[in-house]
Amino acid sequence: MSKDQKQYIYQTDSLHSGIVNPIEQGALLDHPARIWYYMLVRDGYYYYVDQKSEYFVKGQLRNHEFVRLDSVRLPGFGYADNAAFLDRDTIFFINHSVGLKPKRYAKVDVHTLGFIADDLPLPTPKPPFDNMSVGFAFWKASKLYLGYTYHFHNADLGYGSSDTVYLARLSYPEMKLEHLDKDSRSTYPGNVNTAQSNTFQDEKADFYFLSCPGIVRGANPDQPTAIYRIKASESQLDTSYFFNISASTIQNHAYGLWYLGGSKALIRSERKDLFKNYKEHYLVPHIEYYQIDLQTRQVHRLDLPLDRGSSRTCVLVEGDQAFITINDGKGNNDVWVYSWKNQSLKKGLHLTGEVDYIFRLDRVNE
Repeated sequence: MSKDQKQYIYQTDSLHSGIVNPIEQGALLDHPARIWYYMLVRDGYYYYVDQKSEYFVKGQLRNHEFVRLDSVRLPGFGYADNAAFLDRDTIFFINHSVGLKPKRYAKVDVHTLGFIADDLPLPTPKPPFDNMSVGFAFWKASKLYLGYTYHFHNADLGYGSSDTVYLARLSYPEMKLEHLDKDSRSTYPGNVNTAQSNTFQDEKADFYFLSCPGIVRGANPDQPTAIYRIKASESQLDTSYFFNISASTIQNHAYGLWYLGGSKALIRSERKDLFKNYKEHYLVPHIEYYQIDLQTRQVHRLDLPLDRGSSRTCVLVEGDQAFITINDGKGNNDVWVYSWKNQSLKKGLHLTGEVDYIFRLDRVNE
């Protein structure tokens, strides 16, 4: 995104080095500002829901221009959460909080744009909560797992979250509720958008997810950020595993989680001593990156400049390397190359020009 709030896509074959001006050399996106929030990219195509028109759009870059190839209207899905590929042909997503109404899901065929939509069989909010968010969707062995929690958002109470992580297990594709886990050690499991990764499945098929109670997600900062697990051999929450990030040497809340390999992962964590309020969280450089060990709980801080921006798809992991985008607020907008096995860093592609944020880092062709 440029400093005048316009958004661009730039495609490159390498992130290891070079200088590019994405505003002059990229393709301008002429759609609503939140396109960066939940865009999906695969096989050369870009998919998103237009916030104002409620159209699901399939697009592509052609001759340095973004072209809308096809679209279909999905009433009630003007702001889609948890967009994810079920397979190479189908996208699944959940609509944004709609008060006390049931949450809905949709499945769209990326070729024909045919779709089905229906209610999710989750318990609706009860006072004092007036809305809810589904933080992640995970499929395993004909089961769908949904992590969610409840919120209040009104003039009397402001915004905040329940003190509980909820994990629902549904039969799939029947979408019938089978089991519900509750854990009050943290809240706000996963994230309500694809702006930052906070779930993954490791080599053993164990599934991990991050809870996000900090002020820009759950707004229940007295509870700790933590990592939970669903073991490959189990069908519900592994209550014996609880990695308390806030109680580690990080001593702060985190909002992003990316798996590296070999039980190692990256955490994107705030520095609460460097910002004063919600607005500053987005604007002030205060974000640090840590490599963590999921088994030993060891924590290693990466020697990177302080980052800024609360909601960014800013890490791309490929093999033994992680590409990390940094916006330091001083005009340095760079991709850093992190070799996680030997914990070495070097500066890669530099973005020049009037760049405000690097919002996304996606592989276009897989």
